[in-house]
Amino acid sequence: MSLFGAMISGVSGLNAQSQNLGVISDNISNLNTIGYKGTVGRFSTLVTESATDTRYTPGGVQFHPTALISKQGLLQATSSRTAAAISGDGFFVVRDVASPGANDELFFTRAGDFKPDDDGYLKNTAGYYIQGWATDREGQLLDQNGNATTSNSSAITDLQVMDINSILTAAASTTTIEFGANFNRDETAEAGGTNVSTTPGIDGTAALAGQAGIGAGDSFDITYNGTTTTITINAGETLADIANKISAVTGVSATATSTGTNDTLTITGAVADQDVTITNNNNTPLTALGFTGPFPATLAATYTAGDLASGAVAEDNTMPVTIYDSLGSSHTVNLQIVKLGQNRWAFEMTGETGTDQLDPTSHPNGLIQSGIMTFDGAGKMTSVEDSAGNSLVDTPVTATWSNGANESEITLDFATITQFGAGSDANGNLIEYTTHFINQNGAQAGTMVNYAFTEDGFLQVEFANGVKRPVYKMAIATFEAPDQMENHSGNVYRQTRESGDFLLREPGLNGAGKVVASALEGSNVDLAEEFTNMIVTQRAYSANTKTITTTDEMLDELIRIKR
Repeated sequence: MSLFGAMISGVSGLNAQSQNLGVISDNISNLNTIGYKGTVGRFSTLVTESATDTRYTPGGVQFHPTALISKQGLLQATSSRTAAAISGDGFFVVRDVASPGANDELFFTRAGDFKPDDDGYLKNTAGYYIQGWATDREGQLLDQNGNATTSNSSAITDLQVMDINSILTAAASTTTIEFGANFNRDETAEAGGTNVSTTPGIDGTAALAGQAGIGAGDSFDITYNGTTTTITINAGETLADIANKISAVTGVSATATSTGTNDTLTITGAVADQDVTITNNNNTPLTALGFTGPFPATLAATYTAGDLASGAVAEDNTMPVTIYDSLGSSHTVNLQIVKLGQNRWAFEMTGETGTDQLDPTSHPNGLIQSGIMTFDGAGKMTSVEDSAGNSLVDTPVTATWSNGANESEITLDFATITQFGAGSDANGNLIEYTTHFINQNGAQAGTMVNYAFTEDGFLQVEFANGVKRPVYKMAIATFEAPDQMENHSGNVYRQTRESGDFLLREPGLNGAGKVVASALEGSNVDLAEEFTNMIVTQRAYSANTKTITTTDEMLDELIRIKR
């Protein structure tokens, strides 16, 4: 009967409006709840029987509370160093226990009012503990076993509850040394190997052909760095002419005397770490001049890797720097250099060996690394290579210590080293070598003095030694349909089938919102809108009561017919 249907429809309206008032009441009561996401009431018709041209059966209304979980709340600055808000999509990943097991439930929240508990674990006001990835000192994500891992996955086992007490004291092992300096282009290069003619009676002022059995057209070869050049003795050429021909060959130089009697020709390698080979070609002019054989004869290199460390060759300049091992112990190492030839320098990184210093077995004479630097004509460094010709750019060198510390892997950055002539300081004093700066990133042991979240989502700890290093990075969970998540006490949410599975992302990457440090996200409830909705709900509720009272009066009239 339509009268009863009308009454039931009115009752459903009362029920729907009373539930909507409950939603409004909840929103207003959580107006100041951090990270609270409001709910709005939606309504849909309830049809019990399809209407016809001559008949209508009232059904009523259904109430649908709809959570506005994805709606951004206003961000508010705070003085708390461990407070954080998310600007954009995603949720903090939290647990309800500090030491979660495999079966403990996972929750998600936007309430970032985190503070350490008595044990140092970060939790928010509702008692939920934030989780993130542990990191190394460079910010690389680590799993629970300390192995490198990546985000953009659902590997929840990689996450840990953030513990500010996980590192109370820390040392920073040196991993990079950066040198800014200028090498003196005018430095005299280390001399290479030499060979001097010894045949008596040679007149350096006269033509060489015709002396000591040497004829015009005789020749000899010079080989440097795999390239062979033939020097031919032409009619009328003197020792000085031959010396000039030799000096024109890359990697070698020559000088000649011209006294008129017992003159000599000296051939010298122009690059101290390179061999030069000389040998007779047409006839035997080298033998005739009395050069030391047998031929081929080698002008042996006068510098080999390790000569600076052993003292066999004197350095042209030394740049000392203090570095630190993994235990925070300090060590002085030296960058020693020597000029080998034009635009070519050798360097050796050396240090002390012995107790608590470099391991003498791994570092004979304290040699950590040797190499060759080359420069172009504009004074800019063009290459840094080891003795085998392998590039040392971005390639760590290893220092092994005898004090029980881990091996140090150190990258030597020479990018800002130049080669120009000697200059003068402000007082006019000659400065042959200039050290602009030497920077290294290690530090001795220091205790924790501060900690805070950063804009990149790291929990960064500062130590008394000045070192700042990340220890954790927040994990931001994103969902395909976040508004379909399930509410839970404590302003947290659960994943549902409708919301889709979560993905763990780094803040600000791959669709995850950015972290705003020292800020909190306020409730996304609009009080004015809630008051307006309350008035509308009240009116709708009153209207539904009128439907019921009117139907009651009509039923009363119907009953009176029988009377």
